[in-house]
Amino acid sequence: MNFTSYLDTPQFQALALHLMIGLEIPIHLFGVFCILFRTPGSMRSVKWGMLNLHVWSMGLDLGVSLLTIPYILYPALAGFTLGVLTDFDVPMAYQAYLLAVLIGLLAVSIVTILENRYFILFGREQWWRHCRMPFLIFNYIFALVYFYPAYYYFPDQASALKEVFRMLPELPQEIYDAPVFVLAIDFHYVVIPVFIMSNLLVAESGCFIILIYGNMNERTKKLSLSRHTIKMQRKFLRALNIQTAIPLLILMLPMGYLVTSRIFNLYFQSANNLCFIIIGLHGLFSTIIMLYIHAPYREVCKKVFHCKLEDYSRRWSMVSTVL
Repeated sequence: MNFTSYLDTPQFQALALHLMIGLEIPIHLFGVFCILFRTPGSMRSVKWGMLNLHVWSMGLDLGVSLLTIPYILYPALAGFTLGVLTDFDVPMAYQAYLLAVLIGLLAVSIVTILENRYFILFGREQWWRHCRMPFLIFNYIFALVYFYPAYYYFPDQASALKEVFRMLPELPQEIYDAPVFVLAIDFHYVVIPVFIMSNLLVAESGCFIILIYGNMNERTKKLSLSRHTIKMQRKFLRALNIQTAIPLLILMLPMGYLVTSRIFNLYFQSANNLCFIIIGLHGLFSTIIMLYIHAPYREVCKKVFHCKLEDYSRRWSMVSTVL
């Protein structure tokens, strides 16, 4: 049996993600430059939190698009990798764990930036100042270890492969010849840790958002903060919410398909490939939104690209004159 479409092939997956990483790296580095050297004094309190979020967002992009390049045979939790780590013979079990940790650390970095806002605005005056460091340390440690149950219970590969190929339709010979790795036969070992991690971080994020806006409303009524300060903080929080929410909404598309695929036992390899391409684009969207939504970075982009466009325009006009 041959692949029905080029979109189904490992070659398409590798090519698409390689092209993406070539686009992503310069944009990510420009984002790092803006955060480090163009963050104004008024945003100094969130500078390192934004850098932390950006680094882990960039890390997930690199993990998917360069280091691993997953080729997943979903709805089976099985597949193989085509990235740099495979070229260096890094076991696929380690690669799967790395991707899970990168996703966890990215989610924790979102909670961290919200916690930082709450602490800067209100928490320094409350009991939270004594709890924040243990809270943050717990989150980062949990992100590093939450996937360990799935890793510990990786199945015997020989029998697991037979089960995977039994549940999937007939596949191209190239897939049968590939070093397919089975992450799990029993989904509980994967779903339960991911469910606990995601729900914990969503609950934490929601709590901080409620606390921030609740305290703002209370301070506004008491007039303990000026209207200008409240207005600026609300504007900045809206920018942070957009910066984190839009990429997460983008991730919901592939995640929604993967859940549907599992429930109805649907196997479309081209859709699987496109899901991981969208996941690999997450950080790129996040960086572009960050550069656009925050006014200081937007001004840097205008200056840099306006100068470039003017330079190109002058060059073309000189060429036209010579001709």
